[in-house]
Amino acid sequence: MVRQSMLRKMRLSLARLPALGYAKPPEKPAYFLRDLWKGNSIYGMHLVKGELIYKDYIIPLQPGSWGKENIPVDGLCKIYDFSWLRDMRELGTDNARLCSRALMVDWISRPPTAQHKVAYRADILGKRLVNWLGNYDFFAASADGDFKQQFMNRLMKEGRYLAAMLPPAASIYYAFATLKGVMAISLCLPEQFDLIPKVTRCLKAELANQILEDGVHVERNIEIQLMVLQDLVEIKLMYQLIQQPPPNELISALDNLSRALRALRHGDGGLALFNGSNESDPEMIDRVLFHATQKRVAMTNMTKGGYVRCYANRATLLVDSGTPADIGRRSKHAGCLSLEFSVGKQRVFVNCGAGETKQWRSILGCTAAHSVLDLNGTDSAEFVRGQVSSDFEAVSRHHMEDGAHLLEMGHNGWLKRYGVIYQRNIYLSGSGQILKGEERIDGPQLFPFMVRFHLHPSIIIEEEFIEFTKGKPERIYALMANNPHEGRQIWWFRFSGAQAKIEESVYFGKGSRVVSKQIVLYATMPEVIVKEELSSSIKEEKLLQTETVKAHAVLTPQEEESFDYVAIFHHKDNDQGSGEEGDPVVYSEIMPEATLSEATEKVESLEDKQILSEKAEESQLKDAVSPQVVRWALHRKL
Repeated sequence: MVRQSMLRKMRLSLARLPALGYAKPPEKPAYFLRDLWKGNSIYGMHLVKGELIYKDYIIPLQPGSWGKENIPVDGLCKIYDFSWLRDMRELGTDNARLCSRALMVDWISRPPTAQHKVAYRADILGKRLVNWLGNYDFFAASADGDFKQQFMNRLMKEGRYLAAMLPPAASIYYAFATLKGVMAISLCLPEQFDLIPKVTRCLKAELANQILEDGVHVERNIEIQLMVLQDLVEIKLMYQLIQQPPPNELISALDNLSRALRALRHGDGGLALFNGSNESDPEMIDRVLFHATQKRVAMTNMTKGGYVRCYANRATLLVDSGTPADIGRRSKHAGCLSLEFSVGKQRVFVNCGAGETKQWRSILGCTAAHSVLDLNGTDSAEFVRGQVSSDFEAVSRHHMEDGAHLLEMGHNGWLKRYGVIYQRNIYLSGSGQILKGEERIDGPQLFPFMVRFHLHPSIIIEEEFIEFTKGKPERIYALMANNPHEGRQIWWFRFSGAQAKIEESVYFGKGSRVVSKQIVLYATMPEVIVKEELSSSIKEEKLLQTETVKAHAVLTPQEEESFDYVAIFHHKDNDQGSGEEGDPVVYSEIMPEATLSEATEKVESLEDKQILSEKAEESQLKDAVSPQVVRWALHRKL
């Protein structure tokens, strides 16, 4: 690893030197790439005014202001990858073309220095080259010869720098954007770069390392899966452009990635919010899937990727049932066994998503930001130096019958810290109208826990009491939504074994923060003495009682022994006597003529009963630490 790092640094240093061994760049690219993705004309209008709209930010974007503002890294990536060129192209006016060209001239004359690490990150550099070449017809085709020559010189210089980064960092999704950029310059500048065979070898290796058998990306972030699929679609198009058949590994990966991505979408077309993903644009997702493969089916079995999809009568239940992925360059996400639920285009239960800042991303990666059980305010997974604990294990079983689904799941994420196992069972009826769940904590000791159900911001929640035939009111929550595509929906949420509250939550499904609500079930926990302390106290108390009884039997005259004493240890339910006054056992014990030997026999009988009593106490202890169970149900009323 050290040697590879040193070689990489040497190649990058050489790439910054003048291009002595390279041929003179041509006047124009050998191939004109076609940008497949649609821009936003509204954003293009703001760009003409010098404003880049990114999530909740308005970032100045004018000649001489390349990322000088204090903005998040994601915003800098948006500036430096030049993906905003398609927004200008979508606007399509002469003013938009001239503004794009002015920004390009400023980049060529005053590019960010190497200290701007984001600007020269491998994936950003690769995307920038592809966006330049894919929008060349828009901003450069009508320009004069001087501009074209300057642009081609800059293209070759940044292409050399990107080529020096091969092979890309292993098993990181950035690798595909890097390979895409190298592929693009190899096509458009074939005399300067002959790297297609090397790109093909690296591509096969990365596909084998990053794409699991069921089509889920190894990082288990659905939004990353979409980005990887988009990069691979563009790479496939480049192979077709030079009339070279794409590798079979690429075609197979496109099919599997597409099927898994379809399975992890809700009815509104957006993505589920697992492991740091956002909803993304449904139209963009459709376009990527259209170009990826002709197959229009969803993946049914994603055990390798650790996801479960249940679909019944337009109701979609998605569950993260896998081991959390290693952090790598991202924030941790401890949402194992979290769920999301939607009906048609209406989302009901959701996770919080991913924030736009580092602080928010860290917070939203906690277990409490997911619709799942939260034990004692701690995360369900421990990360050590970016790696999830090696002994973490999650299991799941998916049963189907007559259109209904039953999920039996569990994980041991809290076993080392608290000695408990978490089990979650979820049932979705064949009609899609009933969703039930059981949350169970199994261990030798009780701990406080909560079960959280984060609600989509469009859900309105009200607390109600419903009277039943037995005369006992039941507390429920009414969830209401008025979706323009689905109409009015009303759901009743019931629960048992817990107390519930409606609390504030946040939702980052579209990248920016929206205030929402959550239902939190607080498990009721009776006061229980720790087993070791209780056992020792029982033994001390019994020993004291035994010594007292023996002393009483030897030193105290038997005539003073009362019937109450006998009744305590010889209850009518005991096998030594009925407890009635005429019973021979009771009569013999209260006879004044009782001798010392008879008293000794009585003490031995008492010791036997103490053993039985201790066993009864142990049985009560086991009952006291029986599994903590909370049950809940969601039933559609309208």
